[in-house]
Amino acid sequence: MTSVLSIILGLVVLGILVFIHELGHFLVAKWCGIKVLAFSLGFGTPLYKRTVGGTEYRIGTVPFGGYVKMAGENPEEEQSDAPDEFHSKPIWQRMSVAIAGPLFNYVTAFFMLWIMFIVGTERPLYYERPIVGAVVDSSIAWKAGLRAGDSITAINGKPVGDWEAVETSFAQQERFYSVKYVREGTAGTAEMTMKPSSAALPKDPTGGLLPALPAVAAEIMPDSAAGVAGMQKGDRILSIDGAPVNSWFELVAKVEKYRGDTALSFVVKRDDRELTLNITPRYNPTAGRAFIGVRVGEGEGRTVKYGPVEAVSKALDKGWEFTTMIFDVLGKLASRKVSANQLSGPIGIIPASGFMMLQGLSPILSFMALIGINLAVLNLMPLIITDGGLIFFMLIEAIRRKPLSLKTQMLFNRIAIAFFLALFLFVSFNDVKRLPEYFRIFGK
Repeated sequence: MTSVLSIILGLVVLGILVFIHELGHFLVAKWCGIKVLAFSLGFGTPLYKRTVGGTEYRIGTVPFGGYVKMAGENPEEEQSDAPDEFHSKPIWQRMSVAIAGPLFNYVTAFFMLWIMFIVGTERPLYYERPIVGAVVDSSIAWKAGLRAGDSITAINGKPVGDWEAVETSFAQQERFYSVKYVREGTAGTAEMTMKPSSAALPKDPTGGLLPALPAVAAEIMPDSAAGVAGMQKGDRILSIDGAPVNSWFELVAKVEKYRGDTALSFVVKRDDRELTLNITPRYNPTAGRAFIGVRVGEGEGRTVKYGPVEAVSKALDKGWEFTTMIFDVLGKLASRKVSANQLSGPIGIIPASGFMMLQGLSPILSFMALIGINLAVLNLMPLIITDGGLIFFMLIEAIRRKPLSLKTQMLFNRIAIAFFLALFLFVSFNDVKRLPEYFRIFGK
């Protein structure tokens, strides 16, 4: 049911973003006195249509994208040169219509980020420092020399201030990572070569690095090894047999490898006291690992909020970060630092959007702003059938003092359609391959 709900909510999110984009074209076209024949959300045969004021409003059967159809817009169709046709208007008005869609997406994205910073974002305290909580044995990070307790200062030359920045860097799935860190006051550098992956979410996205999730007991299972030994809710595990425990992940790694019947010495902090508890983990043959019967919590957290004025600068900074991220990824795709197999399309975005909507207001606002800015920037690129391509043609027309010939426009349009169809099929193929993973990740 969660998977179905994620898809439904994802379609709602995508529909809102497309509606905002097309609404920009629609409103500016109306303002310029251009006759709008149709305003459609989705493509294909209309499931619903209604004509109001000379414009037919539609909801298409294919819920990906949408369009505004204006009189005289398509050069391949017969034109009457009526004053309310698109090509009868001066270039500045036509360019205004083309820019309006991406501009509406961008402005709305900024507004969403502004609201997000005012409402506030929940974040655990351990995420506020780029401290390595654990390193998976024999992982890429382990072989590169990184260890629990290391403080990461930069990744690929970019300063790192918190664990979210660490995850963001690795989320781009570059082939090589140069990680600068500080260990006990001494600086070092680890070189990591990642394994190629076409998965929606790689099994080891950070190369084996795990955050410093505090090893604090949120719940003690009845009659468990920890419960029998006297561990209580709220206890923080500091060490096991004298070895420091930097995170919950380290605790699990130490316990799950246990084989035997000799108790382990746990030092825990309870209130202002340190206690020593002797706990004998219990091996579970079905799970193939040992347990002590403790459930971890998310640790202490705080809600980060900003006032309306301060939120403006925070929203601008985050919007700029999202914008530059697009060009960074495109550059890495061109230089093959990032595989094209990582590209995703609507089939992948929909369940991800639905999952983010289930996480609360701030996460979905951030995600929608990211997708909205992507939609705006990519549409402004001079790729012929995009808004940027239309603007490019109009700039040529302004320089030449006349439009390109109909034959030339038709040729460019058909090449562009073929390119975008191929791109859509490619990213859709990537998404379809990863559908089981999407449902595993977003359908829990």
